[in-house]
Amino acid sequence: MDEELSSGDILYIPKGFPHEATSTEAAMSYCLQFWTDNSLRMIRNWTASLSDENHRGIEYSPSPDLLLRDDPTEILPQDLTALQDMMSQFLLQKIAHLDTWFVQEMSPTSYELPKAPEAQVYAPSQVQTLLQQGHPLRRLMGLRMLHIGNRYFVNGEFLLSDHADAWNVLARHRTIEGPMLIKFINEADFLAELTLIINKGYWYFQP
Repeated sequence: MDEELSSGDILYIPKGFPHEATSTEAAMSYCLQFWTDNSLRMIRNWTASLSDENHRGIEYSPSPDLLLRDDPTEILPQDLTALQDMMSQFLLQKIAHLDTWFVQEMSPTSYELPKAPEAQVYAPSQVQTLLQQGHPLRRLMGLRMLHIGNRYFVNGEFLLSDHADAWNVLARHRTIEGPMLIKFINEADFLAELTLIINKGYWYFQP
């Protein structure tokens, strides 16, 4: 649906409804987005990803003096401390995995992406020609592209190419003019991966 706002108007868009705002004249507007998540859900999702990737855990074993106690059925504070230390040790071992998981978890949208207009399958040579001719390349509305360091993710997918400078251009701009990527389009591996994500409908050439 289309809504035209006048000065002072506020439009509330519920969570999960992708939208795009266009100014019809010179104006200043604010788009406020509130995003939260639950710590328990995030911990559950992260530990589930560790299980999926076959990360080896630390085996738990009871205290060696358990059977020597006056009451071996009682769980003592030091038992819980040992359990906490074991869990903390495991999490510290996997902290390097946390950053990759987080950016991969945040890059997909929470709703189905729209279809790119007039999407078609390109060959790398066609993409190269269109960029050389200055055809604008537009990012699909709602598509998220995030990175941590030089590792880039688009809609949850890791970009295998190491052309971080080129991916940074795509991440920071909704519309790419041909000259913005001109120094990268002779790199065969970058061009091949760019063509792949264009063919997935994540970017499209603006008519």
